[in-house]
Amino acid sequence: MEPTTGLILRRITQTELSVSAHKLATVILDAIAWKEGFNGLSRGTAAFTLADLACKMNISRQYLTELLAELEASELELRREKPNGKFAPWLFRFAAFDAEGDDQDVESGTGDTSLSRDKDNKTVFSGQ
Repeated sequence: MEPTTGLILRRITQTELSVSAHKLATVILDAIAWKEGFNGLSRGTAAFTLADLACKMNISRQYLTELLAELEASELELRREKPNGKFAPWLFRFAAFDAEGDDQDVESGTGDTSLSRDKDNKTVFSGQ
């Protein structure tokens, strides 16, 4: 099954990361191309220059490098490459979702119950 934005976002929030690395991961997720060829990118890839990414995060490029290293070492396995030359943007993808298989967390767990199932969480209007 193909990964979705919701699946990746769930995995980001469940991964042990600093707050800034969580934010960086969601910025990258927001720019991911979900259709092949969108903005010239392959599916599941985002493109940024490091200067643009640092500006979006409002951080220095040195700190951005630390956050990228944190994401690369995490369970999300952020991968970046620059195949199109020195002045082209970097391509980013979460390699943890590249593996084929049914072990991807595509649904909520069985312990996830809706608040509407519990009687004490419902709004009750009494006719007094």
